[in-house]
Amino acid sequence: MKGMRVRCLFLVSLLVSLQLSGCGKSGGGDDPGAAPDRIVRVGNEILSAAQLESMIQDSDRTAFSIEEKAALVQNWVEVELLHNEAVKRGLQNDPAIKSRLLMLRKELLADQLVFLELQERVKVTEREIEEYFRKNEREYTCEFRVSHILVNTEEEAETALELLKTNTFAWVANRHSIDPVAKRGGDLGYLTKGNMIPEFEGVVFGMQPGETSGIVQSALGYHIIQLTEVREARVSVSPAEVREQIVSTLLMEKRKEAYREFFESLTRSGDIEYYNKIYEPGNERASSPGAAYTTGDTSGRTDTLSREETGEGL
Repeated sequence: MKGMRVRCLFLVSLLVSLQLSGCGKSGGGDDPGAAPDRIVRVGNEILSAAQLESMIQDSDRTAFSIEEKAALVQNWVEVELLHNEAVKRGLQNDPAIKSRLLMLRKELLADQLVFLELQERVKVTEREIEEYFRKNEREYTCEFRVSHILVNTEEEAETALELLKTNTFAWVANRHSIDPVAKRGGDLGYLTKGNMIPEFEGVVFGMQPGETSGIVQSALGYHIIQLTEVREARVSVSPAEVREQIVSTLLMEKRKEAYREFFESLTRSGDIEYYNKIYEPGNERASSPGAAYTTGDTSGRTDTLSREETGEGL
């Protein structure tokens, strides 16, 4: 993940450097005498310690190790060398490059707008944290004994559901599940919040003992889940111990809602005309607004997340 983080910074820096090549020197090209904290120079461009720190802060809020900083510096050098050669070859004048850089500029500005807008709008209060824990206390204070059937395709999952109408869950799991635990009837034992995949949690917490789910898709395949028992957790959990989890959940929910409201307000006031109606929102072929966007881990801007998941935490 850390290597990916550095590499993403490199790719963004490369594109931005190409964009800036037609607009004069970048900020790194100041007089060396004005940059006493300079780290490295490539041609007329200088990377200062302050600029490096700014690049780190723009990526995410966690501290970089010395090794990561060194890798980031080397990536900066790589960008400058590649950029200089690209300019020598006149690539900045390629119409396709100009078009892509224009789109990149728009995406970066849009991303920054969303970041600042949600940072201002999205806050979580202590009262909200307490209320969330109280409403969802079962999730944090109970253990859930879960069994599942895992298959590769939706068609196989549908077949398993049909078999469950006349056979026990364990019988179907033993014969059709590709999970090794199928040998014991699909039993996963007692699970708690945080040690289930998200797709499981979203279903299990809404079930009662004895219930069997429909088909649930995850990166592993297609599941059918059965909740067999719920018991009080052997280790008690206090609101303080799960505070960060709750804050993260509430922030995500609020960001989605805040982005939806913000985007709808822009849509209402914007000058929009669709010349081909198949691309208009509401058409089943059209993508939903804010589907994919270039942003950061939780507060930066280099991983692919949905627009509504951006914004700053507490």
